[in-house]
Amino acid sequence: MLHEILLSLSGHPSALFDAVPDVDHVTSTASHLLSPPEAELLSSIGQLSRLHRQIREHVTRIAASHPSTVCRAVAASIISHHLALFQRKILDVESRILKQDASTVGAYNIVPLAGVVNDFSEWIQILEWLWDLSNFILSPEALQDGKVDNSKASSGSQLIDKLRAEAQTGYPNIGEAACYLGDVAEQSWLRQLSTWLLYGRLPSFGASDFFIQQEHDDSEGLSFRVDHSLLPKFVTRHTASSILFVGRSLNQIRSIPPTTQAIDLSPNVSELDLLPDHVEALSRVCMPIAASELAEAVKAIRLSLSRNLLQHLLPRAKIIETLTVLHQFFLLAKGEFAVALIAEADKKRLMRSSGLETVPTTQTMQGVMLKEAEISQTLARTLAILSTLADDDEHIDDILDVASRVLRLAPRESQGHRPGTPGRAKDADSMLPRLTNASFDQLLLSTPCSLVMEIPYPLDLFVSRSDLDAYATINAYLLSVRRAHLHLAQLWRQSSIRREHPCPPGYQYSNTAHGKSILELRRQRTASRFRSMRKVWATCAASVLFLAESETYFQGAVIQESFSHFLIWVNRAQDPPNSASHASHSASQHPQIGHTQLEQQHDPEALSHAHRQFLSWIAYSLLLTDAAFPRLLYTFCIHVDELAAYITRLTDIQQNLDLAEDEGIEKFTRNYLNEEKEVKLELDRARRRLDSDLKGLVERLRDIDNERSSTSAPKTNAEGQDENSTYVPARTGGVDRLLMKLDWDARDKEDEDIDLLKFS
Repeated sequence: MLHEILLSLSGHPSALFDAVPDVDHVTSTASHLLSPPEAELLSSIGQLSRLHRQIREHVTRIAASHPSTVCRAVAASIISHHLALFQRKILDVESRILKQDASTVGAYNIVPLAGVVNDFSEWIQILEWLWDLSNFILSPEALQDGKVDNSKASSGSQLIDKLRAEAQTGYPNIGEAACYLGDVAEQSWLRQLSTWLLYGRLPSFGASDFFIQQEHDDSEGLSFRVDHSLLPKFVTRHTASSILFVGRSLNQIRSIPPTTQAIDLSPNVSELDLLPDHVEALSRVCMPIAASELAEAVKAIRLSLSRNLLQHLLPRAKIIETLTVLHQFFLLAKGEFAVALIAEADKKRLMRSSGLETVPTTQTMQGVMLKEAEISQTLARTLAILSTLADDDEHIDDILDVASRVLRLAPRESQGHRPGTPGRAKDADSMLPRLTNASFDQLLLSTPCSLVMEIPYPLDLFVSRSDLDAYATINAYLLSVRRAHLHLAQLWRQSSIRREHPCPPGYQYSNTAHGKSILELRRQRTASRFRSMRKVWATCAASVLFLAESETYFQGAVIQESFSHFLIWVNRAQDPPNSASHASHSASQHPQIGHTQLEQQHDPEALSHAHRQFLSWIAYSLLLTDAAFPRLLYTFCIHVDELAAYITRLTDIQQNLDLAEDEGIEKFTRNYLNEEKEVKLELDRARRRLDSDLKGLVERLRDIDNERSSTSAPKTNAEGQDENSTYVPARTGGVDRLLMKLDWDARDKEDEDIDLLKFS
């Protein structure tokens, strides 16, 4: 029976513990030959036998079919280490029995069954824990027809986090096993990480389980992102961002053409030359991996790559040139661009709307929608107009030339701004804020379109797609405000609207009785129209005041001051405090990396992070992060267009009525009197809507001022970065500065109170 027990513990089926029911063979009923005390005593041995077989079979399947390299490594380690130790324990007990060791064999060569059971009692808990761990890695339900259902399989990051949690148990044997398997899992994960950090390549096997994921975008080619659901907890978001930056930079350097590489790269430095230094920095990470050690190693690799290689690819002149294009054209610092683009868009819409009368009603919507070629032609004509505004004696505008190459106006899909990757809680310090999508891109043309900038390599090292999405949203927002202001201001430039047109008859004609009667009738008609339009012009004046002051606040107090502050930071070279001690400390920790010269400009990742901080502050100060204000402003811009259209239509109707009354020229196909009544009614409704929008906007500004005065501004400090290299946006602007110029209701009430005091 001892031989049968040891064989069953080794993983072989035994009739003692695995009797087959309904079979009369003697070996199938051997368990009935045991007395109840013996059966109870051997129950733990039977449990160990079954656990050993189940664990070995299940872990073997995991090591052969699991999609995660980390999980496969842990499964193989369970077989090669823990199950091997259990097998060695069986051999040790068998050896002591054969040698008749007194610790196991008693008098008359009797081997007490209780002693054998006691030798394996310590393995019950550890094998149960290994069985639960193997089921966590891959549940039995995930295996269907020999294939693994990846949705029910554990990821490598989940296994690492679980092993770290299990290591905190109070049981020494389980804690030791969890620490051992945790080191195996983290070593496997670190090997995957080294492939990305050192060569810029995704792991050849198990890439679906790595937290850096590859995306194929037809418009922008190959790109990568961080999947935070596959990120172990000991890796911070800032460290993950640095890892993504380093690997993406190496991947892009490797994929550029040899001719471009020979021009851009320094002839004395290559990414392969830096490989030994980076390997040594990464080899300093010990098991278990500490977040600070990993962050320090990644930072050393990033700084080495930036100082020796990336600064040759991305000089400061290119950075400032790109930022200037974004500032002048996306943030509308170049005012002529906004005016010319709005004028060209209005011409395009006018040409489309003028041809709708000849188009059948079934094709009306097709006539309104602009094609992509027409949209891009609008921007091309705008840039051509801007190029003609400069004098011949002046130097060529290099920024305009760059903008004409990289900017385009394209239809935009109806999708909101998504600043981060779905996963765990967002890190507000390094992610862009969520901007309110109020469909401002629909106001410029009849088709939703936005300004797009092509970011070629290597400029995409610090300007990402999410940054350009945020810039496009801000650009549509600012263009809508400027467009509404221009449309209202244009009403004052039309003489036929704001004054009597045509002029009254001359002196000789009006000196007669008939001429005096005609002149009197015209004056009464003009005075009646002016009185009916006084409320409309008052609303237009208030709207122009609101738009003008808002533009002044947005462009002057927010954008210009913030960009100037950011440009100063970009131009300033990074000078760490106590540079001598800082250099010696860096050389002591990383001697192969610390001997390089201190960087003369900010590294690309610091630039990317600072640029996002700048963009976040711009969006916050422009009130785009507020939920209600952008929607109110969008409704206000729509109502401005309606009011301007009704005023223009009413003027055209009144001119036709004057022709019919004064000159006898009539169009019998249209009833202008009824149209005038309808348009006046709609005009009054549009005026009331615009008044209501103005009051709602000012009231919302007061609420925002109260909310922001009681809460602090969004955090801007970067986790894991040095204080001397962290960009802190300038605290420019303030809603109270805008409210001081817009709070006309309070001034009107004060004037009324003063008048009442005078007459009382």
